[in-house]
Amino acid sequence: MPAIRTAIIGYGYAGRVMHAQLVRAARGLDLYAVSSRDPGRRQQAESDWGVKTYGSVADLLRDDAVDLCVMATPHDTHKPLSLQCLAAGKHVVTDKLMCMNAAEADEMIGAAQRSKRMLSVFHNRRWDCGYLTLKQAIADGLLGELLTVESTVVSWGHPSPDRWRSHKKHGGGSFRDWGAHLIDQALQLAGAPVTAIDCDMLYTEPGLDVETSARCTLRFEGGLRYTVETGCISALPRLRWYVRGTRGSFCKTGLDPQEDALRKGEVNAALAQPPEDRAEVRFETGGRRESRRLATRPGNWPAYYQNVADHLLKGEELAVKPEEIRRVMAVIDTAADSAEKGQVIACRI
Repeated sequence: MPAIRTAIIGYGYAGRVMHAQLVRAARGLDLYAVSSRDPGRRQQAESDWGVKTYGSVADLLRDDAVDLCVMATPHDTHKPLSLQCLAAGKHVVTDKLMCMNAAEADEMIGAAQRSKRMLSVFHNRRWDCGYLTLKQAIADGLLGELLTVESTVVSWGHPSPDRWRSHKKHGGGSFRDWGAHLIDQALQLAGAPVTAIDCDMLYTEPGLDVETSARCTLRFEGGLRYTVETGCISALPRLRWYVRGTRGSFCKTGLDPQEDALRKGEVNAALAQPPEDRAEVRFETGGRRESRRLATRPGNWPAYYQNVADHLLKGEELAVKPEEIRRVMAVIDTAADSAEKGQVIACRI
C-alpha cells in the first residue's frame, strides 16, 4: 500500500520537534517535504530528514506528489492556509488551536466537505498519560458519577513579547494554547452539552494584550462542574488533576513526559512517569474507605498520526474529528465573552 506523502508547513519548534518525528513514526505516512520562509530552517529540515523543501506554500502546492499538509504555524494562519491546501486537493492537519473562532472552523469544515478531503486537528493530549489514567479510573467505577473536575496547567514566568504566542492577533495566550487541550479533554470526558460558562482572565504584563492567568468553569448538562486553569503566575506547582465523584476522588501531579522525550528524539521511549507523579484515588467500597496509588497508563502521542494514516489508507474512523474541535472553538469564544463581560454566559454547546 503506498504511503501518504506528508508535507509540514512551518519548521519552528512544533514542526521540528513534534510533527516531523510523529509523522515519521506512523506506518503509512512518508515525511516528504517541509515549507518554510526561513532559509535556515529549510536547510535544517533537509539535514534532519533529507526531505524536499519549499520557500512558500504556493510552491509546495504545485507539487502534485503531496497528499497531506500539516499546519505547524501560528494560530491565525490555520484557516487561510487550510483553505488554500484543501482547494488544492490536499488533506489537512492543523496544529491546535484549530483556528481563531468557531466561524472560521465552520469555513474550514465546509471546505473539507466540498473538496472531499480529510481535515483534523492535532489534539495529541487525548493520549496523555494522566488523562488516560483518569479515564481508566472512571471506567473502573472508582469515582462514581463525576461532580467536579479541576484541570490545571500553570507555570511561573514572563511571556516574551518577541514570541507570536504573546500577541492576541495571532491567537496567543495560554488559555488558547494549553486551554484548547484542556477544554477538548473536558468535552470528551463529560459527554454532555455545556450549558453555562464562567471565565475570568487576569492581565499583568504591561504592553501585552494576552492574559497571564485564566480560570474557566464549564457547567455541563447533568450537573458536572469542570474548571480549567492556565497561566504563568504560579511560583508553586498545582495538582494537574483534582477530580471528585459520588464514590471517590482522584488527584495527580506532573505533566506528561512525552514532550521531553521528543526533545531528545525518543519517540517510542518508555514513557512511564516516576512514582511521585502517580495518581492517587480514595474511594468507598463495601462500606469502607480505601486509598490506592494507581499505575500511570503510558501515554501514546504517536497514536494520533497512526490514526490519520489508517483513516486515509484503510478507512478507519478518524479519531479527532473537526466537528468535535469546532465545539472547543465555540467554548473558547464563549469563555472570552464571559471574561470580557464579567458574567456567566448561558449556552448550549
